[in-house]
Amino acid sequence: MNVKLTWIMVLLFAVVSSSPAQTKKAIICLTYDDGLETQLSTVIPQLNAAGLKATFFLNSIQGSSGSSVIGQTPEAVIGWTNAATNGHELANHTLFHACPEKLGWEKSVAIETYSIDKLVTEIKTENTLLALLDPGRKQRSFAYPCNNFLIGGVDYSSIIQEQGLVKYGRAGGDSSSIVTTFKQVNTMKVPSWHVWTGTTLKQLINFAENVQKAAGMGVYQFHGVGGQVFAISKETHQAFLDYLKANQDKYWVTTFSAAMDFITKK
Repeated sequence: MNVKLTWIMVLLFAVVSSSPAQTKKAIICLTYDDGLETQLSTVIPQLNAAGLKATFFLNSIQGSSGSSVIGQTPEAVIGWTNAATNGHELANHTLFHACPEKLGWEKSVAIETYSIDKLVTEIKTENTLLALLDPGRKQRSFAYPCNNFLIGGVDYSSIIQEQGLVKYGRAGGDSSSIVTTFKQVNTMKVPSWHVWTGTTLKQLINFAENVQKAAGMGVYQFHGVGGQVFAISKETHQAFLDYLKANQDKYWVTTFSAAMDFITKK
């Protein structure tokens, strides 16, 4: 066997053996909603230190309206641009995050006042903003505000996909929401676990272990870390990242789009 052919076989073996399907690794996606300040100040530094990549679903750009110094780039813009440069995924969460009025939303931004056309315009606008922060990514994933995909009783998930606005959609769920059958997953309504305020390290690890036992994919839906909405403590978050890093033989931690690309191709 010549040297060139030998190296080709070695490379092919390395690619196949590293895939989650061959190594029996669970697919873990860490996703964070709303572009919160604690994600810039706490989450991203912790992820970078651990060498782990995540997906951030942004609505508008929090804190980007201006700087206290004329001519100075807002810190949020710098933070999200750097996040994309470091391999994190910036994804679409609409512009104004319209939710049902019964959840406390003011009428002007309540989903009951929206038409499909208005929401489509928001998603297009957010895609434009994201392209300025992350020009290298040509297709975006999407997360439904308040995990709601209905406007006036109409499911808009297929509409935004058919228009080419987004490639994959992340929906809601609970700690039992694990993707186990890749062939049957709805790529526009991939379930996730909405992590609630005060969730413990043990609960975070239990979900990952259940995903691993099922040889499936688990998507975490985080918000605040160390403060803000649906917050878990920064110590709990750090300990969970430490756990994932220490168990890389069990888990493939990747971005939402990378995971979806893998399972749809498989």
